[in-house]
Amino acid sequence: MPVEDRWGLRRAVSRRYPDPAALAADTGHAARLSTYLTDLLTPHGLALAPGALDPVRGQSYGEMAVELLPSSPVDLLVLAYDVPDISPGRAVSTYLTHVCPGEPMSFAVSDQGRAAAFTALSLMRTYAATHPRALLIAVEQADLPYDPGVPVTLPAAHAGVALHLDASAAAALTSVIVTPDADATLDATLDALDGLDAATVVLGGGLAAFADDAKADRVVLADPAQPMTGVWASLAGLDLATAGRIAVADHDPALRYLCVAVFG
Repeated sequence: MPVEDRWGLRRAVSRRYPDPAALAADTGHAARLSTYLTDLLTPHGLALAPGALDPVRGQSYGEMAVELLPSSPVDLLVLAYDVPDISPGRAVSTYLTHVCPGEPMSFAVSDQGRAAAFTALSLMRTYAATHPRALLIAVEQADLPYDPGVPVTLPAAHAGVALHLDASAAAALTSVIVTPDADATLDATLDALDGLDAATVVLGGGLAAFADDAKADRVVLADPAQPMTGVWASLAGLDLATAGRIAVADHDPALRYLCVAVFG
């Protein structure tokens, strides 16, 4: 059997970060961040509000990810995030490769809202044969050090989840579907979940309204206050050896992505 057919989730780990990043206490970084954001916002007629960076309360995705890195070698490292990092000017996933065991190939998925980690999983499956030991880190921070000019829903807490994937998976990743332009009231959503015959269905905040209708032995509702990491934190709370077939699903109401990942 090809390795990519067995490849999937071995374990998931989640954690919260109650404090600002250590980087936030660096006055030199605050000055660089001010210059970066000013240059970024000015062409759009936006500006930093007075005192916006005093103090910087956000998290650095690099710092968050380092605390989720494994002790054993990894072939592929992918970072998924939605809220911009407070540390500008670097590709965070590439920056991490020198501290991640195995010096893996890496990339990041952003600007996909709640779909970021699902999109990352879909891409990672294509590398399973040549990069069987993989790590997906999904992170979100609860603070933006500037006004983006459009309504933004921030999570309630800085949070991160690490999904350890390899050929000795406790729950094989059998499919990942990311559907653009999906209607939030899709009856097809329920039909799709029912058709999976999943013993456990993890629903993100974008699909919480469907919880009562989902015909599954067990429905787990993710924390709606963690829009991007909530479903994966719920997955980390399951016993993969006994949960049976697991469907993880969410919908992004702003970007209209409908996402489903099936394990087992």
